[in-house]
Amino acid sequence: MPLRVVKKASSGKAPRESTETNAPSHMLTISKPLSAGQARTYHAQEFAAQGQNYWSRDQQGHSEWQGRLAEQWGLQGAVGSEQFARLSEGQHPGTGAQLVRHQTSKSYEGKYGRDVTSVEHRAGWDATFSAPKSVSLTALVGGDERVREAHRESVRVALSELERYTKARIGNVRAPETTGKFVAATFEHDTARPVEGYAAPQLHTHAVIFNVTERDIEAQDGIKNGKQTRALQPQELFASQRYATSVYRSELAVRLEKLGYTLERGKHGQPEIRGYTKEYLEASSPRREQIKDHLRESGIKGAGAAQVAAHRTRDRKELLSPEQVLQRHRDLAAQHGHQTDRVVAEAREHQQRHGRGQSETQAEQQTRLHAYEPAQAARLAVTYARDHVFERSAVEDRRDILEAALNRGMGQTTIAQVRQEFERRVQTGEFVAVEHLGAGQQYTTATMLRMEREIIGHMQEGNRRGNNDPTLVPAHIRVETEDRHRELNAGQRQAVEEVFLSREKIVGLDGIAGAGKTTTLAVVREGAESAGYKVEGFAPTSRAAQTLGDAGIESMTLQMHLVRGQRADTGENRLYVLDESSLASTRQMHEFIERLHPNDRVLLVGDTRQHESVEAGRIFAQLQDAGMKTVKLEEIVRQKDPELKQTVEQLARGQVAEAIAGLERQGRIFEFKGHDERIAAIAKEYAKSPEGTLVVSPDNRSRAEINQAIHSELQAKSLVASHERRIQILVPRQDLTGADRTWAERYNVGDVLRYSRSSQETGIGKGEYARVKSVDASNNRLTVERKDGTERTYDPRRQQGVSVYREEERAFSAGDRVQLTAPARELKAANRELVWCPSDNVSVFRPSNPV
Repeated sequence: MPLRVVKKASSGKAPRESTETNAPSHMLTISKPLSAGQARTYHAQEFAAQGQNYWSRDQQGHSEWQGRLAEQWGLQGAVGSEQFARLSEGQHPGTGAQLVRHQTSKSYEGKYGRDVTSVEHRAGWDATFSAPKSVSLTALVGGDERVREAHRESVRVALSELERYTKARIGNVRAPETTGKFVAATFEHDTARPVEGYAAPQLHTHAVIFNVTERDIEAQDGIKNGKQTRALQPQELFASQRYATSVYRSELAVRLEKLGYTLERGKHGQPEIRGYTKEYLEASSPRREQIKDHLRESGIKGAGAAQVAAHRTRDRKELLSPEQVLQRHRDLAAQHGHQTDRVVAEAREHQQRHGRGQSETQAEQQTRLHAYEPAQAARLAVTYARDHVFERSAVEDRRDILEAALNRGMGQTTIAQVRQEFERRVQTGEFVAVEHLGAGQQYTTATMLRMEREIIGHMQEGNRRGNNDPTLVPAHIRVETEDRHRELNAGQRQAVEEVFLSREKIVGLDGIAGAGKTTTLAVVREGAESAGYKVEGFAPTSRAAQTLGDAGIESMTLQMHLVRGQRADTGENRLYVLDESSLASTRQMHEFIERLHPNDRVLLVGDTRQHESVEAGRIFAQLQDAGMKTVKLEEIVRQKDPELKQTVEQLARGQVAEAIAGLERQGRIFEFKGHDERIAAIAKEYAKSPEGTLVVSPDNRSRAEINQAIHSELQAKSLVASHERRIQILVPRQDLTGADRTWAERYNVGDVLRYSRSSQETGIGKGEYARVKSVDASNNRLTVERKDGTERTYDPRRQQGVSVYREEERAFSAGDRVQLTAPARELKAANRELVWCPSDNVSVFRPSNPV
């Protein structure tokens, strides 16, 4: 089937993101740029409006200046409208002097013939910090001003961290420069958008970050005191968004615990005050429920969809009076038993008892979110961050490391303590700075560097061969084998010959997608076996291992090979073919290379242009950089259509823009504005030729939607049976790393666990399944229920080899093709293999013909 790309059509003008808290109430959201006019309008109507603050005593709301530039320019106290207006225009808040040159909006024809309209002067960006709902209720309805101050202090710390990554625009030629300075005006609000005139309590702070920063440079003509003001480069603000969110959450949790509140981690990792029922929290969030109802009615999901729903469901500006709103909430609080009064009273009592030196009761200790001293908590948090982020990447941004540590240590430790512990480990060499990317310093670990050095060292030592060392295949076998395969093109024949002539222990075969690597490997196998080698294949995925099988190579996953342990050295000649080497992690490659015997040879097959390992490392490319003999396979044979072949060649060279433009000229890209229309179009296109069609989707949510639409379309065309059977399936929780699986709080009640290793401590056997029944976060313990109904409670740090799944229900019909995500030995089906549902019983699957 011809290649077709289905995409969402652009409306030409993207709506400005709302400055209200449409996102989940535990995040930092950053708006699209505000024009000067928008900034002034929102200052008058939104930021400084009395209607945004029913719960404040003065109803004007709290505002203040933030940032190093604010301090430098003497901006203190409440935000003034004249200073705000000047900064919106890129002017000095005191003198009115122009600091940032204005850019007028222009329209012109872009590179590919499309009309492009540049933006006018950007006044700044609205960064909104939203308190979790339980915190808002405690501060506003419960009347605990200490909680409101805790939110305020946490916002200050988070903004200071965000400021560290401020960058200045230096023009189109030079890269942006990190300045670490901005000026921001903050406005604290205590109400959400009204629903039917009622504005529910929602504590949040708008921080308008103005589009100006300052460089520290040497004195030059026209530059006074070595200072130069520039427009701000916003990309790093967005890149720091999750990090600043984690800082806010961590600081807030520490302060709330000091105030005597008992915390629990919310659905999205936010600190929630314990003591509120789900029903009361939902009743106090009518705006959120309004948006969710609209999404359910529309049948759409996602952050972008929620943003659209938020705009479409906005009520008119007419509000109930403050007295009416307060009465509505008093009535609501009474209906739910005045929970805020009880929560606040218990916290004050706990703080007073603790202040008098009285120890906590055992029950209180068990319900506290954390029990470590801050220094110990920081050490544990940074250790977790190291294991967590470097499992899936060899190099990480400093912000990502600190973010992971803060999430692990929430309520136990602050950003200052985590940073101090991280810097200590940098000094000891545990973390190693490698390069800058944007405003963030990149780091790796000493362990990762050691493994990389050892892998490269083994390769270089094993590849020190001379003319007296034998080639992989003797000359007569090489000639006979090549003569039997006249079907090879010139590139494939050259690759086969270079592999046969190689004397090195470890050789690479770097081939682009569609170049015929499987055909080439089949000939390599034939020649090597004729020369007396036992050829075995490995790959990081079952599907890739199955592809090696198509080349006649006996294969298994690399993970399975490593689990089997070290083989005895029998002196036999072996050729190991490791396919998709670019998907093998540094740890896996290290263990594989360490196990090689003197008579073993290795052919590493991969494509450095494709995506790299899901786990850490890009070792295949590093080995090539270090001098590994590498055979190239670069002529595409899979695509027969000349235009499509050119597009694939462009993609292989990294010319993505040119390739997409070519697809548009060829009429292969179809745009649809509506979500449902787009999904339906994909399903109809698939149903035209199911056997030869592959649908590629960017995320799991859309994948599930598309699969359901295709299933319905196939039923409508009678290509699968209309009768369905609903079956419970297990979906891997791919969000969990190895470090997460040692942390009880990352498990959910109802998760299904499979144990690949037995444990004498827990009595759980290899291959056994169990379901999570309860989670004791404070003591890091799980209670699981086994198939026989018995329960086991254990610390997940003590149980290795655990796979975590969530249970979902899916509908199957006779005739459906299904891809397995785990091997099924009774069906002789591999992981990722396609199977079909026979007509006699849709609960039984049998392997299909290869697709």
